[in-house]
Amino acid sequence: MRRLDLVRHLLAQGQSLVDAAMTAGFTDQSHMTRQFRSTYGMPPSRWVKMLGR
Repeated sequence: MRRLDLVRHLLAQGQSLVDAAMTAGFTDQSHMTRQFRSTYGMPPSRWVKMLGR
């Protein structure tokens, strides 16, 4: 959950999905996306769009 919180923070600041995944310590973007979708019920790209970015 801490890594996903960091990912949400980084994405809200405008970082790319790849950069956010690597900074948070995920193996790759797809690993982060699977965890994000499992936890929050939507992919991170949709979450970013909901923020209006």
